[in-house]
Amino acid sequence: MATKQGMTRREILSGAAGAAAAASIGGIVGCFPSVGGQWPDGGPDGGGTGSSCGCSGPDGGGPSSASADAGQTGPVQGSSVVVTIQRDDSVDTSGKPQVDIVQSMVDFVLSQLAGGASNPWSKILPNADPACTRVGLKINCLNSIVPTSPAMVRAIIHNLINNGGFCAGNIVVWERYLQDATDAKYSEPDLLGARLAGTCDLPGVNGGPPINGKGPGYGDTWAGIVGSDPSLSPRLSRILTEQTDVTINCPVLKAHPESGFTAGLKNCYGMFDSPGNYHSPYLTQALPTLYATPQIRNSIKLTIVDALQASVTRDNISAIDRTPGRIFASLDPLVSDYYALDLTNQLRALRRPVATQPVPTGSLGWMDYAYQIGLGAKTYNLVSLLANGDVAVDGGAADAASEAI
Repeated sequence: MATKQGMTRREILSGAAGAAAAASIGGIVGCFPSVGGQWPDGGPDGGGTGSSCGCSGPDGGGPSSASADAGQTGPVQGSSVVVTIQRDDSVDTSGKPQVDIVQSMVDFVLSQLAGGASNPWSKILPNADPACTRVGLKINCLNSIVPTSPAMVRAIIHNLINNGGFCAGNIVVWERYLQDATDAKYSEPDLLGARLAGTCDLPGVNGGPPINGKGPGYGDTWAGIVGSDPSLSPRLSRILTEQTDVTINCPVLKAHPESGFTAGLKNCYGMFDSPGNYHSPYLTQALPTLYATPQIRNSIKLTIVDALQASVTRDNISAIDRTPGRIFASLDPLVSDYYALDLTNQLRALRRPVATQPVPTGSLGWMDYAYQIGLGAKTYNLVSLLANGDVAVDGGAADAASEAI
């Protein structure tokens, strides 16, 4: 398996094949670790946990990866695995992701990431009790035109339930605002019994406070957490800190005017109340520092990126401009971003008739800082999968970045 720090254009197109080794993940939490409490109104459906969702043993999972565990405070040496799969037929000609194909892609990626296990969650969440553990899927729907696709999220939920034995009633799909998820065509009937939620219902009017009725809102402030401005006091979502035990980070691949691109680490900006405060001039240190807060870092066990459709040439509120037909995942949150950057640059270069410039290096200082404080590795071992789930020995079309738009 080749070790890479960045990739050439040819390498992105052809891939470097290898066998993925299952990460060695140590358990760190017991039943309802550090978050405490119950679902609102006694259960995710308002009727209590019920016999199928009762907490009867330890839950939770290990750190985000063997190379980027929650206790790491300095640079992570070595490489981490990123598993990717690409299928042109995963999105039809009308731009609709195909549920059955996306399901197979997610199943193959998760199994390979867990060393071929038929139940990948036994490796990804080794200490979880499927009847007890409350799993949050943090989506990104800020841009309702290019959101984390409901098809990918449905596939993850299906795998949790059918391969992992997790209780559907203990799974919550959530975003900062419930209205954003609704605008992105998320609906509870499509989520196999999981709950759809927002920290708040919808944004406030003219910059006012969020309008809330069902959402749990935010917890207490942490004064002066980032930068020299003591007024920067984020409040974390209670979905993260009180209503879930572990988090699966489910971003979508997008460009961003300040961070260069949005993928795994940047998705934490939807986990607290004032993301606008942590852009310029603070973003380089703020983004990694916020992700490194224990409630966020210790909760996120897996990053799985939706690159079925993407917006990579303009900014985070632009329309779809690429259809890569790709999903990729890692237990290491930072290395998945390094691969996301390489893929973004390759997709930008596919622009015809004139190639688009790479993501400006001046916007990527946060990646270096994230590496320095130990959030993950900066080199990856890329495992490319064929449509049938086999490892692509010679790369080729299995790792081609589609130009379909």
